[in-house]
Amino acid sequence: MKHILLSAIAITTLAGCSTELDINAPYKDITIVYGLLNMRDSVHYVKINKAFLGEGDAYVYAQIPDSNEWADGAITTARIHRLENGVRTESFELTPTTITDREPGTFYSPDQKVYTFRETYTDQIMQNGIPVTVYLNDDWEYELDLVVKGQSLSAKTTIVNDFSFQAADQSLEIPVSLVTPSGLGEFELNWTSNRDGKRYVADYRFNYREVRGLDTTDHTITQRLGTDVSANTANNEPMSALLDGAAFYSTLATIIPVDPTVDKRIFMGIDFVLSVANDEFHTFLTLSEPISGIIEDRPSYSNVTNGYGIFAGRYTKSIFGKALSDESLEELIDGDRTALLRFCSGHPRNAGTPYDCTP
Repeated sequence: MKHILLSAIAITTLAGCSTELDINAPYKDITIVYGLLNMRDSVHYVKINKAFLGEGDAYVYAQIPDSNEWADGAITTARIHRLENGVRTESFELTPTTITDREPGTFYSPDQKVYTFRETYTDQIMQNGIPVTVYLNDDWEYELDLVVKGQSLSAKTTIVNDFSFQAADQSLEIPVSLVTPSGLGEFELNWTSNRDGKRYVADYRFNYREVRGLDTTDHTITQRLGTDVSANTANNEPMSALLDGAAFYSTLATIIPVDPTVDKRIFMGIDFVLSVANDEFHTFLTLSEPISGIIEDRPSYSNVTNGYGIFAGRYTKSIFGKALSDESLEELIDGDRTALLRFCSGHPRNAGTPYDCTP
């Protein structure tokens, strides 16, 4: 009798259920913040948006500015504070600014509202013997201070410091060598970490020109070398990334098409670019990376109190215009992988050599 009664209750319950499922929760004010501060930027940008929810296609809602932007008057406080030993010493108003040159994407474009500020602090660092102006003080922290519809939000970040490439790697007098007496080899890019730099991502850019009659066009191929993560956020930790010779020439042969209409391709140099994230940004990136294991769930990460998003520090440093060694350039011009690409050199180091493009 007990089983019959339970079955009857279950049937009655199911018969009375609606077949419609409402997946939308009641509306709630949620602020989303993205701000990545780089001490080399003279103007600093912070995105302050709201989450949205509605019936129908979310991609359609994403294209509507009112779905993403807070109405005028909703944000009553928007400031950045410089913190020296945890104490606010100077404040900067975040000014709403409309940018109009965004590429089409999932969210509304080309017009978007962002918030900007400028620091009064300026200093200089040296790169390749050239002074470079910086606009944020990397000795202190910066604090985001918002009030949105009466809700206080905050976040803090360190500023990623400058760091040093190995002198030989940074020197434009010492070329990139990818060929050894026994065959193709490797070039090792070396640098030393500095305080507040956690994740270092290395890329290289291969720069060349294509000549077709009187027309000349510039091209760049950018490829990832690798990522190195500091064991701590102190300083003076040796770090490196490898440029493999075989992979380098194979990549060029794959990306650059054989084209009989090209008279010649002129090698202009190789740039190395290091993009650095502080500890907060590194954690955010780690938790945002594609899942490669059997564990599919991972916690979302935000360092914004009473909101979502990331307010963190980043930095970029480059070596521009490295030459290839004679043997490496010869491999580019006459090697099995790239001989049909019609390369010669326009790099100043090769002027007057058999590899020079000029007659």
